[in-house]
Amino acid sequence: LVPQSVNYLDPLMKVGKQVRGTERSKHALQRQRELFLSYGLQEETEDLYPFECSGGMSRRILLSTALMGNTRLLIADEPTPGMELAMAKKAMEDFRKFADAGNGVLLITHDIELALEVADRIAIFYAGTTEALVSDFQSEERLRHPYTKALWRAMPGNGFQVIPGNQPYVKDLPKGCVFGPRCPQFSKECEGEIPERVVRCGTVRCIKCSEKIVRK
Repeated sequence: LVPQSVNYLDPLMKVGKQVRGTERSKHALQRQRELFLSYGLQEETEDLYPFECSGGMSRRILLSTALMGNTRLLIADEPTPGMELAMAKKAMEDFRKFADAGNGVLLITHDIELALEVADRIAIFYAGTTEALVSDFQSEERLRHPYTKALWRAMPGNGFQVIPGNQPYVKDLPKGCVFGPRCPQFSKECEGEIPERVVRCGTVRCIKCSEKIVRK
């Protein structure tokens, strides 16, 4: 686990010891120092307490902790806030290498541009999920759900276009499609049951989503 909060670190224990965990061998110490060095953390960092580390340093320490052992699955919850762009990209590259070695990575992030650089599949959450191949984000027409398309248009490289309204609270979900009140394609039939279906190799809950791709 790469937790979202840096408060996950024990404030009463030096960070090097936390990264090594129960391992006391020379190999564990060497591995920890290699990871620290790869993330721009000097050797003396291992003797610091969490309060002596910046937010970006703490993020890198948490990443090192997750990569220490014989891990097969990484769950990274917003692992890059506060990190310089170069270090954030380095973390994403490490996740990609980890996955290419036959392991699994579940990355939870608001930084969709970073995710698109390394991910195979993207699940977009809006009081539920839709799923897409990363290649679908090459153009708006390849995407399925109206919210995913709106998110694509809101990206910096696509015009920063925003839609009015807010995501509903769980206790105040509308009938039928939860995106309905903000959707330009909304109609009365959208207030009924919205089954999940597979469209162009991705799952979606939208009765207006078409199999057809408009190619420009």
